[in-house]
Amino acid sequence: MSSYALQKCVFDHLRRLEDPNSDRAADDLVTEGYELDERERAAARNGDVAEFHDLGVHPVLINGYCRANGWKRADYKQLFRAEQIRQAENTGRTRWQKS
Repeated sequence: MSSYALQKCVFDHLRRLEDPNSDRAADDLVTEGYELDERERAAARNGDVAEFHDLGVHPVLINGYCRANGWKRADYKQLFRAEQIRQAENTGRTRWQKS
């Protein structure tokens, strides 16, 4: 399984939201046309931010998705599971800062 298709899905969704003529809701990702497995499709359908993280979606895309939904960092931090938050706090660096 590659995270590319899911990341592409989220990226394309964020680009669609920039279109002033688009009436798509910020949490309504289009999954058709992407080679997503069932776990990825469910995460996209449910807007599961913690699952996005587990599936390897880049933190910048997760941030963009959350911001598009009107959530500030303090708002969407609680959408992550406790062990994900602990891991980020213990390392002092987020995943994207390590690459």
